Amino acid sequence: MSLPASSHWAPARTMTGHIGQTVGWGLYAASSWTWCIGMFLPIILLDRFGVWGFWAFAIPNVLGCAAFGYVFKPESSRRFARQHLDAIRWFGLATIAFQVFFLGWSAGMFLFTPEIVPNADPATQAAIEQTRAWPIVATILTWTAAALAIARFGDRVWLGFAWLTAIASGTLFAIGLSRVGGFPMPPQPETGPSVLGAVPLLVLGFLACPALDATFHRARQQSPSRHSFAIFGAVFLLMLLFAASTFEAESMGRVASIVLPLAVAQWTLQIVFTIGAHLREVLELPSRRIGSGVLVLLAVLVGGIAGLPWLAGEAMYLCFLGLYGVVFPMYVVAAATAGLRGLRRGAGWVLLAISIMLAPLAWLGFVENQVLLLLPVAAVVAIAGWGVGRRFSGTQADGLKPAAPREDQRSHSIPEAVGD
Repeated sequence: MSLPASSHWAPARTMTGHIGQTVGWGLYAASSWTWCIGMFLPIILLDRFGVWGFWAFAIPNVLGCAAFGYVFKPESSRRFARQHLDAIRWFGLATIAFQVFFLGWSAGMFLFTPEIVPNADPATQAAIEQTRAWPIVATILTWTAAALAIARFGDRVWLGFAWLTAIASGTLFAIGLSRVGGFPMPPQPETGPSVLGAVPLLVLGFLACPALDATFHRARQQSPSRHSFAIFGAVFLLMLLFAASTFEAESMGRVASIVLPLAVAQWTLQIVFTIGAHLREVLELPSRRIGSGVLVLLAVLVGGIAGLPWLAGEAMYLCFLGLYGVVFPMYVVAAATAGLRGLRRGAGWVLLAISIMLAPLAWLGFVENQVLLLLPVAAVVAIAGWGVGRRFSGTQADGLKPAAPREDQRSHSIPEAVGD
């Protein structure tokens, strides 16, 4: 597969208008990262742990992602992407599936809520659920088609979409706060587990996962300045605060009736943006035996099935979340340990096997809210990743080497980005 000149596997473009481009790529990264984790996980954590749950999530999330722009330079970003192309592809596919699932689940919760039929027999309730599934499927197909339509556009259109999404989200946030009379603050739960048990895994996940996000690599390579990611941090924090503003434990009905319609409008923009941005990246990647289009269809199918009324729920949401708390961070730890030598083939399978063995413990920690069990999960993720990185480091990287550009594309070679 030939590589387009704008790809992050090709040398990055020299940019003009540094300030506008720096801000634009910061907004792009913030919009691509504001997906169903940032839009909904704060609500779960506020409900379970109070305001400290939100900050335990927000601080490592913002700092870890913003640090990406200062840890990676354009050239090191390109080198990492070449070495770990397969892992980046799977991260993008998992993110697409997660967004499609959340699209179906949220549509079922807020747009097509089931009718309550008193004293209805099981057959009647099943018929209601089946009827409700069709508009949910239609919503998934419509929004995914919209994301696919914009995925074909170039950087200029995407930067404009990022500005639109950021301005619209800020406007909706301001309207919501003005209507509720200020930021709703949840009380600290009097009983229940402490969020401290989840902090190591949250920190590990948010420090590691940005390294596998292809949209971040694009932003770092195409932006004229690393400070795009400082702008990202400020904008993304506002996005998280918007998500948290939909929760108030003592008067959920009042806040939800005012803020939730605004939040759903923001979710629409953000989900289409995130699905489209990751579709664009996955479809541009060099493919192996199975074409990228087939893998995208499978990701949408998996997410769509998981988002149907019979399977969708908080437990399924947290199962998807486990990929970003266990599987992907373990891989990044291994990749960081291996360094420039890369990971030999087989490392990914070993990490996947370890992740499967960790699944019961992670289920108890995430889903059953036995938070202290997440401490050994975090320890195993770090230690196993380090061990696999040492054992499988070598010159034969686990990723796929990019194909050489065709002769008719060599004239489109672009110089190194001018940046700090």
